[in-house]
Amino acid sequence: MATNDIMTQDEVHDLLRRMFAAFTDPATKPEDFAELLTPDYVQRVDGKELDYAGFLHHSAALQASIASGSVSFEHIVTDGASAATVHVADAVKNNGERIRLKVIAYYQFRGNRISLIDELTHLLEGTEQDRDLGSRMPD
Repeated sequence: MATNDIMTQDEVHDLLRRMFAAFTDPATKPEDFAELLTPDYVQRVDGKELDYAGFLHHSAALQASIASGSVSFEHIVTDGASAATVHVADAVKNNGERIRLKVIAYYQFRGNRISLIDELTHLLEGTEQDRDLGSRMPD
């Protein structure tokens, strides 16, 4: 990454793809996120705010309830220091039920990692209990 902290479009796309691949892989360990997120990472989702530790709890909650998942990007725009996406997240719960969310997200980057995600999620397919998927925490 350049000294001015600006990533190329390809670097941004690669970082986002790696982040969502890790996030949707049940085998991902908490320490795997250290190369993707800054230590002071903040995620704002549907009126809630998670810090780095909160994100790791959120990730653990999803891993406990989701058998598999994937993310497909409809739009990605970036200036190299930040980005915005519209993407669809598909998941299969452990009980076989499907969940589909449309997400509009804004990202800020620092040191080739994500420092902020601010997002809104919209449930396209799933049960009423799945509306919290973007910010779900362990029971």
